[in-house]
Amino acid sequence: MTRFARLPESLQTATRGHPRGGGGKSRARSRSPERDSRLTLPSPASETGGPNHRGPALEVVIDFDGTLVEPNVAILLVEEFAEDGEAVAHEIDRRLHEGTITLRDAWRRQAALLPADRLPEMRAFVRARVPLRSGARGLLELLGRYRVPVTIVSGGLEFYIREVLDRERLELPVRSDRLHVLPNGRVEVTHPFEHPTCRLCGICKAQLTGSSDNGVRTVFIADGSTDRYGAETAEIVFARGRLLDYCRTHGIPHWPFADDFEPVTRRMAQWLNGGRELPRPRPRGLAGSACPISAELLRRVAPSEVR
Repeated sequence: MTRFARLPESLQTATRGHPRGGGGKSRARSRSPERDSRLTLPSPASETGGPNHRGPALEVVIDFDGTLVEPNVAILLVEEFAEDGEAVAHEIDRRLHEGTITLRDAWRRQAALLPADRLPEMRAFVRARVPLRSGARGLLELLGRYRVPVTIVSGGLEFYIREVLDRERLELPVRSDRLHVLPNGRVEVTHPFEHPTCRLCGICKAQLTGSSDNGVRTVFIADGSTDRYGAETAEIVFARGRLLDYCRTHGIPHWPFADDFEPVTRRMAQWLNGGRELPRPRPRGLAGSACPISAELLRRVAPSEVR
């Protein structure tokens, strides 16, 4: 099954040159009026007559909470709409990033606190209070010009991701967990993009970043410790926040960025316009990882290449 829209094999290029391997409280702010132009990222090149510009065969996977948007929206919603929400949200977040609970556990606990009858208020809150990260639109416009497929892959919830995309008039595919209201009025989180057997995560980012084919290379842009398995398996990684610390600690090759996408856009433009060659393909997977996909990728690597 095809995961993302892909560029044709004719756009593949040889690649060389890789970099060296190596939370805080979320805040929301009010938004300016909605934009009047819709940005549609590419369909498969075979359906559109080919790219506007010829470039290397890439696909881009972007995390949502703390990456494409500035705050962690899940934490904001629990803070705003759950009883004693701020203390509870940050206790769950602390335990998640310390590794004492899984992402599935965290969502199960957070979802139990969200009142189903206030979902319309939550949607309005997200539209009004969750900004894109500075430079996000410029990055997406660059990728659109070069027909680079972009997918949001998030451990967050589809309903609030769609609210932001609709407000910003961005047409992007989303792979994320989902919130459902049960007949008894409670809510539960489902995981349509889970691993078939592993239950560490809700969405399996390693599965969605680690199985490039047809010469298309995956660029992963993310920020959190819950993105670590995606970083272990993706070919090219841009990291900030806790993920940046993880990449540095574990020697995962990466490019850092901070509060603005400008460094990401600048580097991507150099690769796409031929100003710089892409990095060499790297051995993927990490020794000692709990992720089965990361472990499987590592088994395919010669012993001398294992980190």
